[in-house]
Amino acid sequence: MQSKYRARRDQIKKACNALNADAFLVSSLVNVRYLSGFTGSNGFLLISGNNDFLFTDSRYIEQGREQTCDQITVSLSSGFSAIEEVSRLYSVTDVVFESDQLTYSEFKGMEKLLNPRVNLIPSEGVVEKVRSVKDKDEIDLIRKAAYLADEAVTFAIQESKPGKSEVEIAWVIEKFLRENGADGVAFDTIVATGANSAKPHHKAGSTTIEAGDSLVIDMGALLNGYRSDITRTVLVDGENEKFRRVYEVVLEAQITAIKAAKKGVLGKELDLVAREVIANHGFGQNFSHGLGHGVGLDVHEMPMVVPSSEHILEEGMIFTVEPGIYLPGWGGVRIEDMVLLEEAEVSLLTNAPK
Repeated sequence: MQSKYRARRDQIKKACNALNADAFLVSSLVNVRYLSGFTGSNGFLLISGNNDFLFTDSRYIEQGREQTCDQITVSLSSGFSAIEEVSRLYSVTDVVFESDQLTYSEFKGMEKLLNPRVNLIPSEGVVEKVRSVKDKDEIDLIRKAAYLADEAVTFAIQESKPGKSEVEIAWVIEKFLRENGADGVAFDTIVATGANSAKPHHKAGSTTIEAGDSLVIDMGALLNGYRSDITRTVLVDGENEKFRRVYEVVLEAQITAIKAAKKGVLGKELDLVAREVIANHGFGQNFSHGLGHGVGLDVHEMPMVVPSSEHILEEGMIFTVEPGIYLPGWGGVRIEDMVLLEEAEVSLLTNAPK
């Protein structure tokens, strides 16, 4: 039976054929993992016809052989010299490479080593496009990571009492996740209270929570390499008419965008749906980031749901819907959920109370 990794590599081989190339060089470690199962911290993958190669250093040879057991040759290599050897043995002359994953000096070194035998063809987003549509195994893992995020953010909100610091709540979240089966946090947890909540990516610090604060918690769980992402905003111990108004606008924008998420919609079109709701309420200048992004092995990946995105939404994509309003000196509100695009509509993957 063909493994999921081989099926994924077959899609890359089709992309190679479309580019009239013999092979595809994968240097992003996340993409190497996606296409082979290898989780080491050093390695690159060369996909070529019926011959696929994983090159790594001596620390990972055995691990590589254990993790990549479906027609991948694992070889010791200290650099791109291995590609030159493969090109001679298997008549590889045209190689596609991930131009957005190499530094300029790495590219020049590879070019010097391989020219004139190998023609290097730059590309961007080839593997990421394949990754954007999740298979059943990926969806199941992300569902579990989303459930852990639901539980963790709900618990953290209960613990967010006046006098507690942002960093204390961030630790509550990490501790909860690790004690409940997660491998850790998916990214640096955002805990922003009071005026800090007007900063979309505030770093949790020593600021203490006060009664009447707007408190934003943006966090996710890491599970077997896959990630989740959720944001909840609450008013701590009090009532505030301004908070209620802003919150209701953000929630309306999110609900409207989720209903509009369909197959064939462009990322920028969905972003505009939420942006217009917020603008119609007079807060257009206070929504300062994109509506969402894909989530998987990376916490930010295709599809991007931002004003400039030409990404077409497809069945099987998982992405966030996270409108926000930020008022400097007062605070902010963001509500974020992960959704799975299915045949006719989207389903929520995160379900913590709003």
